[in-house]
Amino acid sequence: MITALIIEDELPNIKRLEKCLLELDVIILVVGRLQTVKSSVEWFQMNTHPDIVFMDVQLTDGNSFEIFNQVEIKSSVIFITAYDEYALKAFQVNGIDYLLKPLETDKLERSIRKVQSMNHKVRDESLVQLIKNMQHKQEVYRSRFLLPHRDRLVPIGGSEIAYFKSANKNTYLITHNGDLFVVDQTLEELEKEMDPANFFRLNRQYFVSLKCIKAIHLSHNGQLKIELAPAVDEEILISRERSNQLKKWLNQA
Repeated sequence: MITALIIEDELPNIKRLEKCLLELDVIILVVGRLQTVKSSVEWFQMNTHPDIVFMDVQLTDGNSFEIFNQVEIKSSVIFITAYDEYALKAFQVNGIDYLLKPLETDKLERSIRKVQSMNHKVRDESLVQLIKNMQHKQEVYRSRFLLPHRDRLVPIGGSEIAYFKSANKNTYLITHNGDLFVVDQTLEELEKEMDPANFFRLNRQYFVSLKCIKAIHLSHNGQLKIELAPAVDEEILISRERSNQLKKWLNQA
């Protein structure tokens, strides 16, 4: 049995969530229903924290992220929100699970399975970063990956990434130590998620971090030849137009 707390300020949404929970194969006991930041903080201070918290982003007396400033939440959190482009991007790049209104039972079930299987340390770090981003309304960029390697999952921080490479219809992440991982995303998708102050798209095959550029060599016809660390077994040339953009990027970095 899974215990759950609902933090939502609209009664129809509470009823809809509870109806969806009843349709699941797993038994979920709802231990409380709260509608405000204030009542939520008081509840967490006085009660044993449940397995999962379903938390609406906007509450009657403020933003639910304010709760995290006042009390440590030891539960897994699934956010519930109406469509908000900024919030959705923040959830996605931080690996935080969320549900869009109106709720759907199959998506609810997937979210519960996901948060139950998530490493607590990774979950807590992701939440901390999410709260900072949402409160300051700063642009949100991806800071970590959880990638399969043999028979385990390996967390990779953004500072560990040397570059991404596209080859043989796959995308690879290469760390500064030379470790290689397969990433289930295209370079185009990664460009939208990584901080442009730290990563640059050299060409169709390489999306690199600032720290991995070992040297830049002048080539004939105005092209630049890029030397990376860890080294690659091919020549990396970038066009004259891209060369100018790279120079500008390096001067700003």
